Amino acid sequence: MRPLALLLLSCFLFLPLRMDSAGGRSKAPHPALAALPATLLWAWERPEDLRWLPPDMGVAYVASSIVLRGDETLIYPRRAPLLLSPGSARVPVLHVDASWRNPPTLSEQQRERITQELLRVAARANRHVVQLDFEVRQSQRPFLAATIASIRRQLDARVALSVTALASWCLDARGPGTTDADEVVPMAFRMGQQQGALRQRLLRQQGFDAPQCASAIGFASDEARMQVRAPRHYYFSPQPWSAASWNRVASQSPSTLNPNE
Repeated sequence: MRPLALLLLSCFLFLPLRMDSAGGRSKAPHPALAALPATLLWAWERPEDLRWLPPDMGVAYVASSIVLRGDETLIYPRRAPLLLSPGSARVPVLHVDASWRNPPTLSEQQRERITQELLRVAARANRHVVQLDFEVRQSQRPFLAATIASIRRQLDARVALSVTALASWCLDARGPGTTDADEVVPMAFRMGQQQGALRQRLLRQQGFDAPQCASAIGFASDEARMQVRAPRHYYFSPQPWSAASWNRVASQSPSTLNPNE
């Protein structure tokens, strides 16, 4: 009876962990994320000189871009210069676009090409964190989830996988649709026609209810950032960053709930 009792006890102890995974609740934070700065700037495919970054900030930079078009997977490694201080925290980003004019077939070959390119750029990370920025339509979300799962299976366990997501996905009852990412960064900017309503909802909730989306958030330099709960902030700028442009963003007081907005 003792072995049977131990078996039943172990099943009981592991049941909540399984429920967390199936129900979309948050999993234990990846150790690499704990060493990542609380503030990072996104550096897109353009010349950037970020040597002025203070030591408590980092940069998530586009290291490579992919365009999915029909059966094709077009890969464009970064060509624009990026200047950083030697010790700056660097998170390489793989940016993926799915063509609207010639929608991709979303084949297994395309998923594997994305996976292999992300594994390649992950080697450039100096904080053991890599990020996937994959813009998909609603109908393409299952392919995104399968791609994230493929990456996580093949990525070194010591490397954390961060992914961006539309803010509306994280406000959806289904959540972002993946449990394989170690960090989900909802982009709380450029939210389309529903931006006003979504901002009001985020301010009312002080962030995202979905646990997967509660650890980080993305803002834009030309939109008022919000007073929300999120330990890590990423910032996008439509123009090249400078110390002056960052100081303007950092000096702004976050917006709070405005009933008249």
